[in-house]
Amino acid sequence: MANKKNPDRVNKEHMIRVRVTNAEHEKFIQRAKEYGYRSVSEFIRSLIEDDNSMETVQNNNAIS
Repeated sequence: MANKKNPDRVNKEHMIRVRVTNAEHEKFIQRAKEYGYRSVSEFIRSLIEDDNSMETVQNNNAIS
């Protein structure tokens, strides 16, 4: 659903919360900046939207 200021905006209905260590948090921030994202949230959303990224995650988990 849009709003008056930005009619193209998509309202988000769900929130995912994850507890991470300080080191993990810093790594998320670092990676987001390295890949040109404005925020960690934007970076994580890109991972969800990009099928290739999800395949990489699955392959990395299979190796571990």
